[in-house]
Amino acid sequence: MGEDTHDYALCGWRVASAITLPDLSRWTGDARAPEVRIGLGAVPAMQAPVLETALVQVDAHGRARFAIDAVAEYLIEDGARITIAPRTTVADPAIRLFLLGSGLGFLLHQRGVVPLHAASVVVDGTAICFAGASGSGKSTLTDAFARRGYAVLSDDVSPVDARGAVAQILPSLRRIRLWSDSLANGGWAASDAERCRAGLEKFSRSLHGDAPPPAMPPAALFHLRPLSERDSIKHDGRPRFQRLRGHDAVEAFRRQVYRWRSLVGMVGVPTAMARTVAAAAAFPQHFTLHRAVDFAALDALVDEIVATVRAAR
Repeated sequence: MGEDTHDYALCGWRVASAITLPDLSRWTGDARAPEVRIGLGAVPAMQAPVLETALVQVDAHGRARFAIDAVAEYLIEDGARITIAPRTTVADPAIRLFLLGSGLGFLLHQRGVVPLHAASVVVDGTAICFAGASGSGKSTLTDAFARRGYAVLSDDVSPVDARGAVAQILPSLRRIRLWSDSLANGGWAASDAERCRAGLEKFSRSLHGDAPPPAMPPAALFHLRPLSERDSIKHDGRPRFQRLRGHDAVEAFRRQVYRWRSLVGMVGVPTAMARTVAAAAAFPQHFTLHRAVDFAALDALVDEIVATVRAAR
């Protein structure tokens, strides 16, 4: 692997990287050896994968390899090493986009931590998470919380560590990726942010001006859904909160586990389900949140979410 020249903090780990990662905070902790190393090097084809898709291969040892055309090939091993073979310039933001997306997801799985496709913020010393498919409004809602002074634990991928006596949401990617309309709504110009990928009207805005919060115990998980036209009329456009329990809560959680099929390929169905159930059970509250896409109503929605969590305790 290439020489490690930069030290960063991610999920509480010390990360030594051969490439600059402005998405991450600088490591300011002790002199421990890095838990994760990211380097440049060859990424050979994977022999005898137990899982293979058009982009991803996983072998019997749990190693994961994936390739993105015109960007890079990535190899993730032992929850401790990521090797990148660039197909573009090393400074291309697209390399970091996939490194800290799919690459981080595989790394977390290898370390026994569940990567949830969710953003997370800190409320009353606990983590509130917002899960949903790409484009569901996770980042826009997270940005609204940040503008109200709530600390952000992560945007897009929230690591759920349920291995210890007390489950925690780890501080992960503390930058917010917004489409151009959401960026403008937040009062930011495109010049204040970095374009995520050439030709994509999505921008990344760092939150590193403040110190990252510590890991937090989970309090609630909201699955974001659009409010149907019928429900919008029925409820006068107000958000609708639906409590989830038992199997429904676990299944909704499982559908938001990042790279679920790859986890099954790495550890098998029984272990994958056991991890998922433990991580889902770590959340005292699960909700489906149906709401209209309305920038003007974001502040009111923040208040309703906080009030809903507090009332359900």
